Amino acid sequence: MIHSVNNILRLCRRCIFLQNRCVNHTSAAEKLESERKQNKNKQFASLLQEYKDKITFNSYLEHEKLELGYFKYYLKTLKSAQRQHIKEFREKSLQPIPVSLQYYVDKDKLLRDDLIENQPNSENVFQLPFGKPTNVGLGKNEEKIQKINEANAEINKEAEFNRSGIEKWMTNYEYFDDTKYKDFEDNDEVNNEWHSYYGTPDPLAAVSTVPCGGCGALLHCSDPAIPGYLPSEIFKGRDNDELKTIECQRCHFLKEYNIALDVSVDPEEYEKLLQSIKHVKSLVLLMVDLLDFPCSLWPGIVDIIGTKRPIIVVGNKVDLLPGDSVGYLKRIRESLITELKKTKLSEANIQHVALISAKTGYGVEDLISALFKNWLYKGDVFLVGTTNVGKSSLFNALLQSDYCKVHAVDIIKRATVSRWPGTTLNLLKFPINRPSGWKIYQRTRRLQSESKIMKIEKDIRKGQLHGQVPREAPALIGHIGRTFSELHEDPNDTIAEKRNLMVLDEKHELFARSRWFYDTPGVIHPDQVLSLLSTEELLLTIPKRLIRPQTYYIHKGNTIFIGGLARIDHVTSCEPCRYTIFSSETLPITVVNTEYANEIYDKFLGTELFAVPSGGEERLNTWPGLTKRVELFEFTGEGFRVCCGDIVLSSIGWVSLTARKGARCKVRAWTPEGRGIHKRYPSLLPYAVNIKGKRVRDTPAYMVGKTFSEDK
Repeated sequence: MIHSVNNILRLCRRCIFLQNRCVNHTSAAEKLESERKQNKNKQFASLLQEYKDKITFNSYLEHEKLELGYFKYYLKTLKSAQRQHIKEFREKSLQPIPVSLQYYVDKDKLLRDDLIENQPNSENVFQLPFGKPTNVGLGKNEEKIQKINEANAEINKEAEFNRSGIEKWMTNYEYFDDTKYKDFEDNDEVNNEWHSYYGTPDPLAAVSTVPCGGCGALLHCSDPAIPGYLPSEIFKGRDNDELKTIECQRCHFLKEYNIALDVSVDPEEYEKLLQSIKHVKSLVLLMVDLLDFPCSLWPGIVDIIGTKRPIIVVGNKVDLLPGDSVGYLKRIRESLITELKKTKLSEANIQHVALISAKTGYGVEDLISALFKNWLYKGDVFLVGTTNVGKSSLFNALLQSDYCKVHAVDIIKRATVSRWPGTTLNLLKFPINRPSGWKIYQRTRRLQSESKIMKIEKDIRKGQLHGQVPREAPALIGHIGRTFSELHEDPNDTIAEKRNLMVLDEKHELFARSRWFYDTPGVIHPDQVLSLLSTEELLLTIPKRLIRPQTYYIHKGNTIFIGGLARIDHVTSCEPCRYTIFSSETLPITVVNTEYANEIYDKFLGTELFAVPSGGEERLNTWPGLTKRVELFEFTGEGFRVCCGDIVLSSIGWVSLTARKGARCKVRAWTPEGRGIHKRYPSLLPYAVNIKGKRVRDTPAYMVGKTFSEDK
């Protein structure tokens, strides 16, 4: 009986000690984090107070005015002030609380007092609750637990990914056995925990011949900085069939944790991978980001494939472009063709130009029909383009469509899709479906029946929106179907043959004579600024939803900042102009006087006022800053309802100008290292200035208006 009581007391002491230790560590970390945030907020507030007279407008500070307008914002603040006044009046009218009840009501004070009274004098001493303050020393088991916890804390401090909540990521892999790492008390070296969490490389192990299913790089365990890396604990001892079902460490982190790992890839290696296009009969699918052209155009492809090879140009992310009037999709296509003619691609054999959204499926079925019509089954198809144009998204969409051979749909792994540029590091591929006459007939019948259903859905959507003013127009949505999913089964196929198709075998009789569709790596364009941004900055910079243009009334001598990534100076004009900005809503717009622009940028860089760049002093020390384009852009106004041209700011967005007809204005643009600054005429969305709402009182900003949809 005495032994059982002692065991219970020992367990109680152990639990209380571990609980107090966790609470103390957690509360200390939270306290430091809260103090850091408070100091940062105080510094930001003091800076705003100092420079409030020099900042004309900032969309981050006055976002409610942009959404509600001045009158509704005034009513809202008035009602809020009245509610606060009533609340304060009621509190003052209450009778004072007796002193004897203060400790009962003030819970925070009560908890603080209890914490001070019960706090032990030493880390190795604790007290049992509801008992006399008797000091009890730790036993051997408790000391061992404490050492293990301290060792774990050291590892957690050194491990950057633990702070992001990524612990034991290797246990997500099917072939990783972590049972031998679970019992830490029996291991003398705590480094085993590091191996079980993150794995170790083995430079002596040979590179496999199996590509990663997410990026196409050959799997290995030699060096984490080389594409295709897997920890040796997962890589070793696997046959080729098992490796074909595993993705590399980089793709795994992108999919599971939305984090990109740094890998070393020479830009010249990208073009070497594409040299094979010269030696085979093929069609080239050139993909362009409609939010970032001409910066996402790759005219260098002509030097690789020549001028005679057929090309189909695909403009992606059309779902993120706001409609400015009827027929805006046609004008977008014409603007893309105009920019193509200004480059070396004007000499290429362009057979078709398509507008799609690989994300929503809009236009993908029309693209497949164009591929069947223009190319049939003559040879392989290569999907090329710069980084972050959406090639992997289109690859995944076509993989689940009629363009992929039915037997390979469920075998081939989908490509890694993320916002980080350069996610595809080698050639991914799937076999193309042979478009026989019977298949084309069946596909046409399916598309005709689905078009009737889509028309009914559009009518229902119109009825739902009738009499309402939606915040934004419905996105362009398309359906990607499969015609032959139920028609390919052969009753003569045995169970053994179907099991053999669980992994793609190019030498199998079904794929031996196939034509292939290749997803190639993204080429790094020198005009793009994405390579200068960190993970958090990319998420803020790249638009995730339909862009809502913001319009500002700018006088001569004023400057516009788009986050901390771009700057527009209104140098000269006979009268004010309207600037319509197309960028991510998470990038604040700041309007200041040009003579204060440099000072305000230096003071507020890294704060909420600019949002990007972010990350503290260490990040700001590596930030290249803004560099101006030496030449000024000159625009001639075409009236207050038509934009007279665009200033393209690489991956950041673009700005459209509107001025009185015949008026001339000169503008200077700034971006990081002066990258990707172009003048585009005619404007991509020339009537976007009419989308604006009413002018916000006492500011240069207009309210954000509703966009137009082709479905209406």
